[in-house]
Amino acid sequence: MKKHVTVPRRAMALAAAASTLWVVWRTADLDAAKTALCSSGAIVTGLLEYQLGQAEGETGLLDGWAELVVDQSPLLAQGKEAVSAAQQAETADEQAESEAKPETDPADEEGDTSAVETETASTSAESVEAEEEETESDAEPETEEITLDLSQIKTSQLKVDNHTEGLNPSVADYWEEEPSLTLQPASDGPQILIMHTHATEAYTMDGDDVYVESDDIRTTDENYNMIRVGEEMKAVFEEMGFSVIHDTTTYDYPGYSGSYGRSLEGVQSYLEQYPTIQVVLDVHRDALIDSDGTVYAKTTTIDGERVAQVMLVVGTDDGGLTHPNWEDNFTLALKLQGAMLALDDTLPRNIDLRSQRFNQHLTAGSLLVEVGTSGNTLQEALAGARLFARAAGEVYSLAISR
Repeated sequence: MKKHVTVPRRAMALAAAASTLWVVWRTADLDAAKTALCSSGAIVTGLLEYQLGQAEGETGLLDGWAELVVDQSPLLAQGKEAVSAAQQAETADEQAESEAKPETDPADEEGDTSAVETETASTSAESVEAEEEETESDAEPETEEITLDLSQIKTSQLKVDNHTEGLNPSVADYWEEEPSLTLQPASDGPQILIMHTHATEAYTMDGDDVYVESDDIRTTDENYNMIRVGEEMKAVFEEMGFSVIHDTTTYDYPGYSGSYGRSLEGVQSYLEQYPTIQVVLDVHRDALIDSDGTVYAKTTTIDGERVAQVMLVVGTDDGGLTHPNWEDNFTLALKLQGAMLALDDTLPRNIDLRSQRFNQHLTAGSLLVEVGTSGNTLQEALAGARLFARAAGEVYSLAISR
């Protein structure tokens, strides 16, 4: 029924449009009229009115005699193209506007705004959370809060084996001193260098930890030698917020002799490239072998886990090499031993004070760390390395400049 009404309206509109255009054609400036009428699809649409009453599903094109009327007029025929372009643009705008509108819940249409408010609150919360996560990701990593209480450590608990000939430092006096170590924030650059003068040192094979030996209880396989232990320490330090470099150079292979000379050059190169590095940990394992060939392990049990004990070795100038600041290293070593004692009093072995320098003159945070012995297993060593790094990280956190 609607369609019978639409056609007469369309015809009347076309007749009016044709009459109007005939008058304009005869009375007005032709070029001006053509420009005014054909430059805008909206104007032509108003004149033709062929959109009025168009039923849903129609093609939008004129039909019957109305089509003939339009086609017989060059001006109207030209306007058809403008109308089509305007119609397409209008349809596109309506579609874009429709897609931009948020879908509404039936409850919203009935006046219930609780669903909208909940969704808005949820979206707002998610936006805030996303912004916080982005801010946190851009922020400088923070070190863990200090939890080990070194104030409860008594000087009688600190143990030092003095293997020097002319030095006799007082443990109590150095314990009262503060280490001279100062670290820049992690955002400024690397803080810790882990390296291995004797990287090929390995542990007693056990279970799945089986390797090809390059020498007696040594291997170049990084999955089973000291490099693997260094990686374990590195992971813990980084979890605590430190910036760490791990030098995996094999300084003791193929030649063992001269290892310390080669590692000295390596560490100096890193310090020149990264002047923010102040902690240098030369990670080894000890070797305790009796005259009859018996190999000994240094093991304890912490929280039900078998753990290799850790020994710190402090070099001095007692052997004649320049090392004017060895006392700074010694003070730091005592603090690290105290932190291990606070973590578990069976974890640290006695500090080994030696006449040799061991390249520790390079920074105030240079130390040699012996994780277990050749008699320990790799898994025991890894457990000891994790606990040492955890305790040492607490002390290093206090040295970061705020």
